[in-house]
Amino acid sequence: MTLRTEGTAISPAGATWGKIVQLYFFDLLWGDEHFVDEDGISHFDEGSALYYGQRVADKIGRDADYGSLKVQVLSSNRRLLATIVPSIGRGAEQRALLARRNIGAPLRAAA
Repeated sequence: MTLRTEGTAISPAGATWGKIVQLYFFDLLWGDEHFVDEDGISHFDEGSALYYGQRVADKIGRDADYGSLKVQVLSSNRRLLATIVPSIGRGAEQRALLARRNIGAPLRAAA
């Protein structure tokens, strides 16, 4: 429903450019720690929220302990949609960066 006042249209709450957006939450599980996302982020659909969750997992996982990091994607009513772990490609990237710390270690060409 769009309200009109003096010839201008006012979009209902949660609407952006004519599309309804929903709030999604991205909680982090890291070992025994649980970090709760209290603010959430608006997305147009679940697919967009899941993609964002994967990006968060990959970005944080790049500098973290891969084995224990998980991102829980929750809907606006805090229903669990997915639990996401960092991409395997990011783990290989992290190992490559750690190998570069060894001074004098030979660098291998990318395949």
